[in-house]
Amino acid sequence: MISEIIGNSRFEAFLESIDSDLAARAKSKGCTHCGGTLHSATYPRKPRGLSDCVDPPNRRRSFCCETCRRRTTPASVRFMGRRVYTATIVVLVSAMDEGVTNRRIDIDELRGTLGVHRRTLQRWRRWWRTVFTATPFWSVARADLMPPPDTTALPASLLERFVGPEASMRLAQCLRFLAPLYGPHGDRAC
Repeated sequence: MISEIIGNSRFEAFLESIDSDLAARAKSKGCTHCGGTLHSATYPRKPRGLSDCVDPPNRRRSFCCETCRRRTTPASVRFMGRRVYTATIVVLVSAMDEGVTNRRIDIDELRGTLGVHRRTLQRWRRWWRTVFTATPFWSVARADLMPPPDTTALPASLLERFVGPEASMRLAQCLRFLAPLYGPHGDRAC
């Protein structure tokens, strides 16, 4: 699954279009604090884990209120909060069928191609199973998925809840499902 998605410029363009839509919706609502007009205040990101053949999504959409100067950052399917790796990498690598083992980290493309270190992978897996499952977002959102995903197998069990002809479409549905977690009122527990 990883090899067919990483480096796929069409998939990255698709995620970019979803982010554009999420940003347009956030901008049309105006400032949530004072109701003022929002203006573009995007900022650069240097995402890790993408292959050399993909132009990195280097701008995170964000808005600034003209009146109260507060920032509004809409939900995203490309970025998971402040993580430096893209959401695609965090979900796919964390969902590896047999988990993160020293052998897989050393042999697979994880270290060489993606540059993800063992401690980072282990931290992501802990996050999925402890912090993520304790968020108010998960306690409400898991009710939309019947039967609920097995929390000991997250995020793989979450990916299994989405259907589609291609792995990339299932991943896109999963990222869209998770996007509110990193929106303006989401839990930013990273």
